[in-house]
Amino acid sequence: MLLEILIAAVIIIALLLLIGVKLQTILLGLGVIVLVLIALAMLSIILFFFLTDLFLPFRKPVKGKFLRVDDSGRMDHAIYQVGEDEYTCSFPAESFARKRIYQTDHEYLLLIPRSGSRKTAFDRHSLFILAVGTVISVLLTFLLAFGIAYFRSFI
Repeated sequence: MLLEILIAAVIIIALLLLIGVKLQTILLGLGVIVLVLIALAMLSIILFFFLTDLFLPFRKPVKGKFLRVDDSGRMDHAIYQVGEDEYTCSFPAESFARKRIYQTDHEYLLLIPRSGSRKTAFDRHSLFILAVGTVISVLLTFLLAFGIAYFRSFI
């Protein structure tokens, strides 16, 4: 996939050079494309964390017992039991020190949906990831605003 994109980019650049477009203009265009892609990635990260933070108060805290780590999907997820229902952690299970983090004889504080329609939960590790991600998102917001202002100074 990456090789095909690279070959297509080389062909497009060669065609642009053949029809008389200056190399400086092509490089400026490539720079703009790369900056737009970086800005879109930053915006998607910011949007994800802020929307997740926005809907967090609509969840209720409960105690849940850790059952297992489900490794049947693309990523491993912790499974908790609350009452008779099983809840899947919204974030992937930690792989570092898994035996120490997830212990079957402990009850953990979880945040589950108030409606009970979705069987997802946030455990303490996913809440930590949300807190760190929110701080990084705020920093990315300032960095993005600074980058846009800096780029506009050239135009």
